[in-house]
Amino acid sequence: MASPLILRHVFWGLSTVLEIVLAAILIRRKLYRTHPAFLTYILIAILQSCFVATSYYYFGTRSRVSYFVGWDTQVLVICARSFAVMEIAKNVLGKYVGIWALAGRILVFLGLSVLAYSIFSSRSRWLLITLNADRAVELCIATLIVAILVFVRYYRVPMNHLERMLAIGFCLYSCFFVINDSIYESWRRPFADLWNYLDILAFTATLLLWINAARTAEAPRTSASPVALPPELYADLSRKLNSRLLVLNNRLNHFFRSEDSRP
Repeated sequence: MASPLILRHVFWGLSTVLEIVLAAILIRRKLYRTHPAFLTYILIAILQSCFVATSYYYFGTRSRVSYFVGWDTQVLVICARSFAVMEIAKNVLGKYVGIWALAGRILVFLGLSVLAYSIFSSRSRWLLITLNADRAVELCIATLIVAILVFVRYYRVPMNHLERMLAIGFCLYSCFFVINDSIYESWRRPFADLWNYLDILAFTATLLLWINAARTAEAPRTSASPVALPPELYADLSRKLNSRLLVLNNRLNHFFRSEDSRP
C-alpha cells in the first residue's frame, strides 16, 4: 500500500494539473470578466505549488525553509480565497443595493475579526498565526456561503449554476479545512503527511466540481458592473423580484442612505 507521503505527491501533482485546466477554461470561456478574483485565486494557487515544489526540491520536504515558504505563500492564498468568496457574494447580491451595503459591512467586520482572532489565539507563537488565520477564514467562508444559500432560497434570488457550484465547492472545502486544521494543530508532528494528503485530496475533489461547472457555464454577455437603481425603476424591477426581497432591499437602502447623510 502506498504511503501517505507518496499519495500526497501524486494528488498534489494532480491538483496542480487540474488548477491549470480550470484556469484555461476560465480564460477560454472569458469567465474572467465576471470572476476575475476567482481566476486570480486559482493562478495564485498554481504559483504557490510551483514555489513549494521548488523549495522541496532544493531544501527537502522537512526543512525549515520549505516550512516557511509553504506557510508564507499560504497567506496570499488565504487573501485570494477571501476575495473570491466576496466576489461570489457580490455577483449574487450586488444588484440589490441595500442588501449589498449590509453584506459589505458584515464582510469587513468578519475580516477584522479574523485578523484579531489570529493574533490573540496564537499566544505569541507566530508560526501559528497563518494556521489560525486560515482556519478562521475557512470558518467564515463556510458560514457566509451557507447564509447566502439560505437567503437565496428563502427570497428566491436568481443564482446561476456556476455561482452555485463555486459556492458549494468553497463551502465543502472550508468545512473540511476547519476540521483538518484543528486536528493538525494538536497532532501535526505524527500526522503531518496524512494531514497534507487529506487536504490535497479534498481540494482535488473541489477542483473537479469547479471544472465541471466552468465547462458548462455560459460565456458572459457583458462585463458591466451592477449599479444602483434610481427609485423610479424599482416599480419595474418588482415584477421580477419577490416582494419580500424588494421590501427588505428598499428598507436597507433607505437606512444606509439616511446614515450616510448624517453630519
